[in-house]
Amino acid sequence: MSVFVGLDCGGSSSRVLAVDETGAIVFQGQSGAANLVSTPEARLKRNLMNATRGCEQADFVCGCFAGLLGDETRMQAEGILKQMFPGSFVRAEPDYTAAFYSSPPLTDVCVIAGTGSLVCSRGENGIVKSGGRGYILGDYGSGFHYGRDVLIHYLDNPRSSSAALRSAVVEVFGTEQEAKIVSSLYKSGTAPQVLGRLARVLGTEAAAGESYALASLDRNTRALTSVVTEHVRRYLKPSNTLSISLAGGMWKGGPIFKARFQEMLDEQLPGKNITVTRISKPPLYGALELAKELGLGN
Repeated sequence: MSVFVGLDCGGSSSRVLAVDETGAIVFQGQSGAANLVSTPEARLKRNLMNATRGCEQADFVCGCFAGLLGDETRMQAEGILKQMFPGSFVRAEPDYTAAFYSSPPLTDVCVIAGTGSLVCSRGENGIVKSGGRGYILGDYGSGFHYGRDVLIHYLDNPRSSSAALRSAVVEVFGTEQEAKIVSSLYKSGTAPQVLGRLARVLGTEAAAGESYALASLDRNTRALTSVVTEHVRRYLKPSNTLSISLAGGMWKGGPIFKARFQEMLDEQLPGKNITVTRISKPPLYGALELAKELGLGN
């Protein structure tokens, strides 16, 4: 009986799921980050080995990787998968492909907002994407940008910051002192992930009417919806309807993120009947569907 393995390899963690032909789960695993660009290769391999330790021999494997940017990183990823699963058929795809494959069947566009962000849909020759580019060049509406806004507000206003904000800062950095916070952030080597841990508190602050949080919400949401609008105009056929699925941790930060996103999208795409729903299955299941798709061709 064939065994199918899906891997969701992100900038914060890696998850593995294996099933047999009946759909029965035969293995689950989890470990640390596996971003092909930002995670050192030795650490990436170690994390994936830890995540797959004890997994049955697989027949078809698909790893969906953050940082898979082209043919060179695809070959790198496939080489790693072949080392871990010798004798298996393997494929490597960008992590956003897994999110799209885990979306409802009639989804037009998937909008991913976690530590980073991007927009994707099905094109003539596979999945096409807009946005992304990392926290320096893009990732609008991502946990990094929200978390950065939260921390800047705290550092500028430590005494007047809310109890919820001070508590979140202490939880992430273990201190309220600016010098120690700044030093810890720059020494971490993982600033996007660290700041992303502060993002959810912005939803709480915005719901409470904090002006800095509302301003951040509007600025970041407008930037993200602009990416969506341009993507729709560039890649989708004209239609009066638009079905959007939401993936990533930012959409779990409170209903205000989704509500503001839909409001701004309705403003930027007037006349369209737009439905916005969060995906019900984790992207890991999309990676598994890609492994099954690989099985159909072999």
